[in-house]
Amino acid sequence: MVEMKNIAPENVVNLYDLTGITPLAGIQDYTDGIYNGNPSIPHDVAQKKQHEYLLDEIGAREGFRLLEVGCGLGTLLETARERGVRGVGITISEDQVSQCRDKGLDVRLHNYKDLPEEFTHSLDGVIANGSLEHFSQPEDAIAGKQDKIYQTMFEIFARVLDPESESQRVATTAIHFNGNPINPRKFIKNPLLQVFDSEGFHASILHQSYGGFYPVENQLKRCASQYFRMLKEVNGTDDYRITSEHWCKEYGRALFTNPKFMLAIGKHFLKRPIHTVLTAASYVGPESWAWQFRGDNPPAKLYRHTWERIKE
Repeated sequence: MVEMKNIAPENVVNLYDLTGITPLAGIQDYTDGIYNGNPSIPHDVAQKKQHEYLLDEIGAREGFRLLEVGCGLGTLLETARERGVRGVGITISEDQVSQCRDKGLDVRLHNYKDLPEEFTHSLDGVIANGSLEHFSQPEDAIAGKQDKIYQTMFEIFARVLDPESESQRVATTAIHFNGNPINPRKFIKNPLLQVFDSEGFHASILHQSYGGFYPVENQLKRCASQYFRMLKEVNGTDDYRITSEHWCKEYGRALFTNPKFMLAIGKHFLKRPIHTVLTAASYVGPESWAWQFRGDNPPAKLYRHTWERIKE
């Protein structure tokens, strides 16, 4: 495997490695689906709708050259392949690279910040489906670096797009803070020291399990303005709420009734006990993952954005 210059935070790497065992619980994709208000739609069908939507937004068709940033287990790339799209995925998880290659997908071990020169001006479109939530960390927010991180991200996306392409579009899905951001210091504080502060308790579990610090509304638009114009914004918060409730149900069932999943979780626990316990707590017990989307005014929202590169 190629060594990455910019190593991602340990909790993010741990998460991506853990997703390699989630298919044992019936979860193939760690992103939201599109339910159109109907939670009875099967989860895999809803996620396929999400993939189709994102591919449609960037105009992906036969021969289209696609980069997926943070490709997970390759489910979107499989949908793209069905269209005849020439898809390349990148991930920071060696396990995900291995599993995707077993499916015949072109997936490489790269941090998006270190894409080789061969990617420059070589693509028609880019999709980042839930990955950019991990690009900024609470420490970055405390240091005032968050805007710069997103500006650099869009600069990289602009660089890899072919200036002669008809598309030159990017599609992103990302969790955002609803209103003002939660104090980033709560994310890095031990959750047991915040048991009487619901916001801090859940935020800490989420960060130590998944890593990342969300943007606020319109922050991405501002940071993209030198390179991209926003063509579309869709609020998918209810879709992520339904998805999250499904995950809690399925992980809870697998954790207590699925021997293969229990064994895999046990092996992960032996290597990373704290990460395993906190990730489990995000779905079973405190259910911190679902917490962020619950209620009439939830702490977080999910937005799907479509971007078009500003022509020079």
